[in-house]
Amino acid sequence: MKRTNLSLFISILFLSLICTHAFSQQSVNRIVAIVDKGVILQSQLEEQIKQMYQRLPAEQRASISRKDIEQRVLDRMVITELQLQIARRSSMRISDKEIQDSINRIAKSNKLTPEKFLAVLEKDGVTLKSFKKSIKDQMLVRRVQSSYVHHEVKVSEQEVDSFLKLLDQSQGDQSTEYHLGHILIETPENATPNQIANAKKKAEKLTAQLAAGKKFSTLSIAYSDAGNALEGGDLGWLKLAQMPSLLTPYVEKMQANEFSKPIQSPSGFHIIKLFDTRGQEKVMVTKTHVRHILIKINALVTDRTAQERLLNLKERIENGEDFITLARANSEDRGSAINGGDLDWVQPGALVKAFEAAMNKLDINQLSPPVQTQFGWHLIQVLGREQQDNTQLMRKAQARSQLQKRKADAAIDSWLTKLRDEAYVEYRLNP
Repeated sequence: MKRTNLSLFISILFLSLICTHAFSQQSVNRIVAIVDKGVILQSQLEEQIKQMYQRLPAEQRASISRKDIEQRVLDRMVITELQLQIARRSSMRISDKEIQDSINRIAKSNKLTPEKFLAVLEKDGVTLKSFKKSIKDQMLVRRVQSSYVHHEVKVSEQEVDSFLKLLDQSQGDQSTEYHLGHILIETPENATPNQIANAKKKAEKLTAQLAAGKKFSTLSIAYSDAGNALEGGDLGWLKLAQMPSLLTPYVEKMQANEFSKPIQSPSGFHIIKLFDTRGQEKVMVTKTHVRHILIKINALVTDRTAQERLLNLKERIENGEDFITLARANSEDRGSAINGGDLDWVQPGALVKAFEAAMNKLDINQLSPPVQTQFGWHLIQVLGREQQDNTQLMRKAQARSQLQKRKADAAIDSWLTKLRDEAYVEYRLNP
């Protein structure tokens, strides 16, 4: 951020007062970075490094030294702090319930109860308070990025169709997906021959370590300059047309668990590993043709009254009266009542869970007992079922998601670079 000399002096004076106060409170807990009007303390860095180790598989922890990740973790904390300052200025809030729900989801993904998950954290020296703060900060960062970047990311139908057309026209087997890892040894813009040679030497050293059995994710965390280095360099599942064109000639020739030699580009030297491949599976769903009669609950109609009315209608239909006529006269779902209660063909997930669960238990033409949902009580009848190939719809959804992620990632990277460049940041990692 450009400042006048006076404003810069005032800001530095203010930061100096913060620093003096921090040192007077606890000299051991020194400041390791000044970030605009905030600071990052040694204790905060230690906690983040501890959590970083906690996320690693046990067999990898001993392979990654503190020196390997300390600066990387601090760099990430600086970027996070800049975004949290925006959140504070914007008065963004995360509720305790949102934090607890997130912890519960993390525990579930690790196949643990919340209590056992917290016991694992405690065993690894991570306090509940610090873990909750980490979760809260992550949620605030996502909210900031959503407010400042994501809302500007739009993908049109034409872009999705063009992307799918490109996939279909590309050479190679476009039904196959590749699970890739990526390590980047960066070279500066307008790098000298000596800088390029040093980067190449470092990349070759990493491929030698991979050949000796070193884990790819361990080397990524310790040495990669890519944005996803601390996540082990995992690029996820990609099709050939979704990859940078630089990588596709190498990926096509690789076998599972094989890694490449250093691949040079203007940004540096890349090492990729093919973890696995998979084919495009056909996605089949069962569509259901269903109709219903709805009775809503109000001050005059109780649950019991609604059920009795529907049981009476069910008996009349079973005795030969016309469902369509009774639905038009009795159903309070005005959208479908005019069509005799017909909801047409519906796909899985299109209706509320209680309705869908009852519908799925019915045979063709069978009438359900009264079924309660948040809308009231229903009498349900299934008229037919058929299998539908949803592969193309799934491809479109995946293509849209891929394009949105690609655009969002690029927009966020650009925004974060600008945010970092305009900020006052002073590192004090080495006293």
